[in-house]
Amino acid sequence: MALNFSQEPPYRYQTRSRTQADAGTVAPAIGPLNPAPPAARKPRAKPAPAKAPGSAKPRARTAKPRVRNASGTSRKPTKRTTNQPQPVPVPKRSSPPPKRPTPGLVASPSASSGPESRSNGDSSEKKSRKTILVAKATWAPSLYHDLLDISGINDFLDEPASGYRRSRRARGRRAHGKWADIPKSPRSFGDLFESVLEVVSCIIDCCSTPGGAGVTRAPTSVRYPEDPDGKALEIFIRATGPSFEAPPEGAAEIRYTEIASAIHVRLESELSGKGEEDLMAGPVSHCEQIFSHQPNRNFVRSLIVTESHVRLVHVDRGGTYLTPPINIHDDPHTFIRLVLGISSASEDVLGIDTSTVDRDGKAVVLDLTKDNAPFCRPEAVGRGTVCWYGTHPDTGKHVLIKDAWRTEDNALEALFLGKARGLDGVVQMLSHEDSCAETKRFAPEHCEPHGFPNRIKSRVVLELYGPSVWFFESRYQLVSAFRDAIAAHGDLLKRQVLHRDISVNNILLRGNSGTHSRSSVLIDLDLAVWAERGVSATKGDGNKGTRMYQSISALRHSDPDNEHPAPPLDYLDDLESFFYVFSHLIFGFSQPGKLFERTRLFMRDWETPIERMSATVKENFLRGPCRAISIPSFYGEACKTLFRAFRDFIKEAAVVKSDLQYADITLEERDRQLKELTDKVDVHYARLDEMFRVALLQIEAEDLRAKSDPTPTVPAPSSVDPRHETQPAPRGLKRLQEEDSVPHKRPRLDL
Repeated sequence: MALNFSQEPPYRYQTRSRTQADAGTVAPAIGPLNPAPPAARKPRAKPAPAKAPGSAKPRARTAKPRVRNASGTSRKPTKRTTNQPQPVPVPKRSSPPPKRPTPGLVASPSASSGPESRSNGDSSEKKSRKTILVAKATWAPSLYHDLLDISGINDFLDEPASGYRRSRRARGRRAHGKWADIPKSPRSFGDLFESVLEVVSCIIDCCSTPGGAGVTRAPTSVRYPEDPDGKALEIFIRATGPSFEAPPEGAAEIRYTEIASAIHVRLESELSGKGEEDLMAGPVSHCEQIFSHQPNRNFVRSLIVTESHVRLVHVDRGGTYLTPPINIHDDPHTFIRLVLGISSASEDVLGIDTSTVDRDGKAVVLDLTKDNAPFCRPEAVGRGTVCWYGTHPDTGKHVLIKDAWRTEDNALEALFLGKARGLDGVVQMLSHEDSCAETKRFAPEHCEPHGFPNRIKSRVVLELYGPSVWFFESRYQLVSAFRDAIAAHGDLLKRQVLHRDISVNNILLRGNSGTHSRSSVLIDLDLAVWAERGVSATKGDGNKGTRMYQSISALRHSDPDNEHPAPPLDYLDDLESFFYVFSHLIFGFSQPGKLFERTRLFMRDWETPIERMSATVKENFLRGPCRAISIPSFYGEACKTLFRAFRDFIKEAAVVKSDLQYADITLEERDRQLKELTDKVDVHYARLDEMFRVALLQIEAEDLRAKSDPTPTVPAPSSVDPRHETQPAPRGLKRLQEEDSVPHKRPRLDL
């Protein structure tokens, strides 16, 4: 695959997936990102001192076996390595993300980063929702048979140097043997760790298929120095190759950008009585980090190994799976195949996206800009949105390539983007690929009666725009951006598309352009729904959208304790979201770039994961006293007047819908009155446009007076704080049901 870089890229990630387009295909490359690493894990209880891996001589053995692998070649064992990475501090929630992130060092996981703590909600539905499914016992033994046939495994096991001893009565059979180097009752974790590392190294050295030039896989032990006793150890499969970043010259640390998989060694006694959630906390944490630093991953697999058993951990965008324990002594064939699978030289076997989609034999190669690192959502399960920056080689235009995993019941974003073609102020799609991969192709089948949903990976190539409205530089720019975004929303509605996820990150600023009349762009249609005359037949879902800005009615759709059905989704819900975004900005910034340290008291619970509470505080905000007096002086009287008018408009609609929900009338009568309200769609958009138009005229007049007044009460619109570019965009509780955690978003990336 051809990739064009003006200079040698600082990373070596690449994805071979290509995007179907009218002009051909697109092949992006990707790079590393550094989300917050998991917190340090507590040391195991009273372990005996562990020998430093590689510091002690291995047990006496005969010559290492030279087993021919699937390629017909043989390999000599290589020396395993030991790394002692420096601890990585966990940033506080309010810390801004780095502008140019660097690959994260491997850090020890903790139970706090496990699946249980990642859940943001406390409703009964979320408490009962399983985050881990146990696969059938037949699944793991069915994997990786093409990596080494049974005769090759038997040849290896028959070699004395393999360390496996068959019992006499079972010689030549599959069971009743033992890995001699793995103690039946280890005296300490250190003894078990050394023996497992020895066996794994021998399997990889002697049985794996060699990769091509520059492709290596090496088991590497890692000791965590943040552990005060220095006894926390893990085994990582360190990798080199096209999709793994080359480590910095002279670096001794190991990074997630160079890890193929992990092997978690545990004592049987340590796991006794532990539930699946506790057992999986560490492995899932590492899998999430690999997903974050290797955005072209479709899935990640790792192993949990004890003195008696092995369990395979499989994590993809659909969910997390765990196999039942497999006895490594009675079933060495499966154990060997699992080790070979998670350390395979084939990137496709590792779960890395290597697909290629061509059309008409043509391929359009994008020049990927290395100045902007790709965006990757850090959580493993969910939409898994990944975005890269690129430049079209023919037009020279900057583009954004976006991958996302949708559930089968969600419509393709490309369908809505196709409807938006030619609309000024709405994101424009250049090309798309509807199905790059599906989780059902590599996840275990039929784990439980209600398994995880199948997710489909789709790709769109979009025009690239400016930063989020969060980075506004003047009052005029802010108000103008909202006026144009609302107008674009109305135009989109005329094409029967309801956005459903209005947020501060989905309104982007656009510089002056002779070809466009609008100053902002509405993006991110992956949660959009079809709507007729502004009303959608899709049932509202408070778990889809950005909680901070969701409407009262949308939140009440998902309230399990609400006995009164909420009104259908309509355009007024999105307009209400526009109002909350506008309020968040003018109450959150004293002036451009100067964010208040604390969120205003009346807005603090807007983002709560409890739907009922968020709806209640927002309704109190609308029904209660007007807060215009609390708007900072920078915005002037024009913005205060606009806020009052905007609030009154939203209050009229939201209060009517709320009252109708609880009114003692029939559903037919309720729907009739709601239709009378939504039939005024054109009047409503015209009314909003007029109030924003008047506000812009007032701002212009105030700015003129400010320039002529030697002691102005309103700062000049060009006064922007120099720290403005370093202020992080809001975190936002987004898509709570689908994704358990949400990253700090960067401008221009949340598409």
